[in-house]
Amino acid sequence: SCLAACAFCARAAASELVITRDAVQALVLETVFSDQGKWYFAKGTCYAYLERPHIGLAGGRLIIDGHLSSRVGLDVGSSCVGTDFASDVKLSGRFVAAGSQITLNDIRIDSVKDDSTRQALELLQSAAGASLPRAVDINLLQLLKPTIVPGTAIRVAVTDLNITSVTTQPDRVTVDFEMKLNAR
Repeated sequence: SCLAACAFCARAAASELVITRDAVQALVLETVFSDQGKWYFAKGTCYAYLERPHIGLAGGRLIIDGHLSSRVGLDVGSSCVGTDFASDVKLSGRFVAAGSQITLNDIRIDSVKDDSTRQALELLQSAAGASLPRAVDINLLQLLKPTIVPGTAIRVAVTDLNITSVTTQPDRVTVDFEMKLNAR
């Protein structure tokens, strides 16, 4: 794994991982949109999910342009009595450091293309307090796979990861971290 190779090369007590915008797209697809390419806000007979995401970075935020599909209403037996809504939406959030994770928090809806979907989302937010998750965790330690040192039989694994800061720029996300390696 690319992250494992970057981790193995780290020699200092504090290290830096630079994740390009394309790599952020892949990371978000793998971790946040992991349910058949969908990010569910509500799952069941009444549901709401975002799909077909396109990732951007701007203003210190992760920007997600995607398509929202939902059925909003009341669960009655095995069906949802309500209305279907669908629209292109733009969400954003801020990456922050949290142990071995980067957390996407301060998640908000920045724009909704369809006016009736926007009104339904506003109604959901006011009635339920929030229709979006407040935070999403991406555990980088789980992504750092053990690796073999080229030309040897030595297996290196990351045993501890502490992310100290996350900086989002228009073309990359920089993660400063400290880690412990174990070689066998």
